[in-house]
Amino acid sequence: MSQPEISVIITMYREGPMISETIESILSQTFTDFEIILVDNNADPETLRFSEAYVRKFPDKIHLTKETTQGIASAKNKGFQESRGRFIIFHDGDDLSHSNRLATQYSFLEKHPELAFVGSWHDLISHDNQLLQKNISETLPSFWAEIEKIFNQHFQAVFRRPKTRPIKFPLISTCFLRKEAVQASGGHDVRLNPRWFEENEFLLKVFDQGDVGVIPEALLSYRKHSPEGSRIMKDQMNWVGKTRHLDTFFNILKERYADRSGAEKLLAKLRSHFLRYTSQFLLQHKNGSHLGRIGLKRALESSPDDELSRKLLIKSYFPKALYPKIFWFDHWMTEPLPLEVNESFIRSLFA
Repeated sequence: MSQPEISVIITMYREGPMISETIESILSQTFTDFEIILVDNNADPETLRFSEAYVRKFPDKIHLTKETTQGIASAKNKGFQESRGRFIIFHDGDDLSHSNRLATQYSFLEKHPELAFVGSWHDLISHDNQLLQKNISETLPSFWAEIEKIFNQHFQAVFRRPKTRPIKFPLISTCFLRKEAVQASGGHDVRLNPRWFEENEFLLKVFDQGDVGVIPEALLSYRKHSPEGSRIMKDQMNWVGKTRHLDTFFNILKERYADRSGAEKLLAKLRSHFLRYTSQFLLQHKNGSHLGRIGLKRALESSPDDELSRKLLIKSYFPKALYPKIFWFDHWMTEPLPLEVNESFIRSLFA
């Protein structure tokens, strides 16, 4: 069997019939020199039934492998280990690549050997394939746009090379990567299993290998989660778990950048951003104001010029009768704060 130019790695968990649409979107590409690697990450029987039908139908094109350790990082690493292509795509199991996607990105990277990878704009579709928004170019959500901004402010010190192109965090399913850049990055960090923050942590490592390009054209349709899909994600990890994961992400960045010139300022800005983000969750609870203020005060200690944290801290002292309309949320979170979320917990984060 000849070596394909492109390996498309698709991880599977609870996609159901949507996995068929994803596979079909790859099989319909105008560029045909590719392989598809399906990674069974403890997928449900329905998802497996659909995927196995494609493996039987296209045995020379589609390969099924299994990763029992639950988590996106482990599943993508497994798919990469099985890959044979010169270029790599990590494709979510419910997104849809447009038919010219592979041809466009392959041609772009061949013309730009200085780039480690290329992303693109994307469209947003509903779980039932209704078009919700076209040609999304901005980094989403705003949480990642702020991280992108912080890294760009400290680019030369952190990445030890002139800034010829800005850092961008394209949607991971739009990314088209050189295999050697993925190999040199060390892959996805399994400490971030089962999900959250693993994709951009990985992309930051790839940035060490070279710059990123972004094609100003939607080459993928990103599927908004259905209510059932959102429930599955919430069941995997609540906001406390996400906060602990964010703390792990911060510690991974500290390990990587601590010895680099300018890292102290970078980490101070990230710490402030992460503390503000966490405090916003706390302020949505009626009994979370005290802890939210602790987080915001720590954010200002880390970055005294963080005006947004300063404004939120001042607002947190306003009369409760003005809540929640003076903030960004429409209603209180009804569930009480977990017992583990206390002053010690808040002070231990992002230390």
